[in-house]
Amino acid sequence: MRGPAHLASARARVRPIASKREVGGSYAVQKINYLNQTLLRVSKIAEQFAKAKRAFLDALFPIYCAGCRREGYWLCPDCTAAIRIMPLFLCPGCGRLSPGGMTHPRCSTLTPLSALVSPYHYANPSIRRLIKDYKYHGALPIERLLVGLTGNGARSLRTLFPQEAVIVPMPLYGSRERERGFNQAATLARALGQALSLKVAMPLSRIRRTEEQARLTSAERRENCQRAFACTPLAGDYILVDDVVTSGATMRAAAEALKKAGARRVTGFALAHGRGDRFET
Repeated sequence: MRGPAHLASARARVRPIASKREVGGSYAVQKINYLNQTLLRVSKIAEQFAKAKRAFLDALFPIYCAGCRREGYWLCPDCTAAIRIMPLFLCPGCGRLSPGGMTHPRCSTLTPLSALVSPYHYANPSIRRLIKDYKYHGALPIERLLVGLTGNGARSLRTLFPQEAVIVPMPLYGSRERERGFNQAATLARALGQALSLKVAMPLSRIRRTEEQARLTSAERRENCQRAFACTPLAGDYILVDDVVTSGATMRAAAEALKKAGARRVTGFALAHGRGDRFET
């Protein structure tokens, strides 16, 4: 007769039947692991494809440094190091020298801007080509370079900005932004906000399509921007951001819309300025 020890051994050899919940849970884990592995393989294939695509495009359309035209760089290390901050310290009202780009008290009726800050000169070939290639030719890899330049310029001139303000990008007309695929001023506004630890908002809109300012005379630029902007009601101080300021007509028209909507002070910021010792008003 078999004893208790034999029965205990037999029970030990019997495997318990898994519940439906356990079976279902195990199957779900297997499916998740399979999906994760599949996604990882797809990600690696996509990465390899992207590298092959970049190599193909680089061979077909080689890139050249915006400064020295060396192949293989949008901006080579030497030209990057050579870029110097050359701020614009001119009154936005009369266009004459002014500490920190502040509006002269006597010029406050001539412009809606309280000050204008611009760290780089548009005459610098590197700056000019980077902005043009990004803005007009859709060279999106240049975006990170312009973001870096914006951050460096903003941090160097931090004391010229109001401590508590909201950053507003210069808007594009809807159809133009769709054609371009992005708004360069919005890209710079986000970089400025990160550098100054200020929030970005978009209360400003362009309500009619205007001509490209670069093709117009000073008088035509002023006329071109009339009644081009609308703004939702607001209050407080604002920093209005654009990529380039030359005649200042666009900046003034947009700042005027902000002031009419309730802004207390509007400081203009442009990554690059197109005038040397005198601002064209």
